[in-house]
Amino acid sequence: MNIEALQHFNKVYQMNSINSAAKELFITPQGLSKTIKQLELEFETELFDRGPRGMDPTEAGELLYARSQHIVYLMEDLKKEISIISGSKGTLNVVVTYSSTAVIPVEFLYDFSKNYPDIQIKISELPDESYLNQLFQEEVDVGLVTDYEDIENCEHELISVGEAVVVVSKDHRLASMDEITVEDLEKEPLVIKSVGKGKEHSFVDKCLEKGFTPNIVHEFGSILTAHRLVELNGFVAISVDYVENSIDHRNLKMIRLKEKIPQNIYLVSRKRGIQSKAIMLFKSYIKDRNEIS
Repeated sequence: MNIEALQHFNKVYQMNSINSAAKELFITPQGLSKTIKQLELEFETELFDRGPRGMDPTEAGELLYARSQHIVYLMEDLKKEISIISGSKGTLNVVVTYSSTAVIPVEFLYDFSKNYPDIQIKISELPDESYLNQLFQEEVDVGLVTDYEDIENCEHELISVGEAVVVVSKDHRLASMDEITVEDLEKEPLVIKSVGKGKEHSFVDKCLEKGFTPNIVHEFGSILTAHRLVELNGFVAISVDYVENSIDHRNLKMIRLKEKIPQNIYLVSRKRGIQSKAIMLFKSYIKDRNEIS
């Protein structure tokens, strides 16, 4: 048994299919089937029930998946540590969501490698609504995200606090106010940030608590789209204060809500028994910057 075999087993478990997993791994289904069969011979038990619904894990398969993820994580960290000790550059895989870059700029993240030249940083910037769990289970070491609840087996730390705010054009009827209530928006055409499948925007939850369903006319991925709709169509956008503070408004106005709706940023890493040196250094780097700012 080797780490690659465990990684291949994990992919079959996650996709519930030899063919789909083989496609993701860029290998033949026959080769992948052989790997799974070899694991079953080594453990002297079946790891999957093969049926019309796909590859359903047995009790032994469930146990192996739970343990193998941790083993793979430890081996990846060990390789990184050894590569640094031996003089080779280790790579730290970091994911950041769009909103988090308003608080922790991408250029600051890349400067981490200037401070620690033995650690190369690779950054993936993704929409806030991205489903990140699989990335964290397979390749991402650490991330700056606005929502960590769907990421399994992770540790999280609060990095920056924020709250939902309202954005209107300067000629809108609400523009004369510096603070409004959620009820003031009941009749307004609203644009809000997209959220993941099966989730509800926290602003929508607050409206429902107040006894009404908000009039949402558009869900945006880019804040620039929201601003154009606000300026040209007279819509009202629900945004985040630290995002708006990073943008030059000109014809728009940001208004606070009396009801505080948190929109925080978290530093998230995979949960391990032992954290790698690279991850610990990166965490300290982010937290030191946050304390200074």
